[in-house]
Amino acid sequence: MLLAVALAGGCSSYSPPQLNITGVRVAQESPEGMVIELSIDASNTNEKDMPLERLTYQFSLGGRPVFSGTRSAEATVRRLGTQSIVLPAAIDFSRFPVPQGQVEYEITGSLVYVAPGELAQILFDVGVRRPSVRFSHRGSIDFGQTTPTEQP
Repeated sequence: MLLAVALAGGCSSYSPPQLNITGVRVAQESPEGMVIELSIDASNTNEKDMPLERLTYQFSLGGRPVFSGTRSAEATVRRLGTQSIVLPAAIDFSRFPVPQGQVEYEITGSLVYVAPGELAQILFDVGVRRPSVRFSHRGSIDFGQTTPTEQP
């Protein structure tokens, strides 16, 4: 075990992925609820590809948590590249009020990834080392004065 810990230190010559929230928009709306899509760019500044494992996140509107989830990232950020990821946040109007006007939002979460290199992959697979990076972003969404209407 001591050898595994010592070897894990050798995997630290890389940079974790950089995460940037690039968009937040209402994707679907119905009388029962809405789905907000959160767009995130994951950038890899390393010379080797970086597989992304999973994202765990929470979305709040007006200071109130309205959605939390875990999603498989299903992506690998190529070397020196950027990968776009879209996360859904479903809001159930029977549990939360219909948002109207300008509403503050916050998204927080973490991304588990596999560090570059064969040794890092082995340590990840056996559960010894699962690196992650946290992210957080605040902004506002203008829901206007419209509310969902019943569809015929």
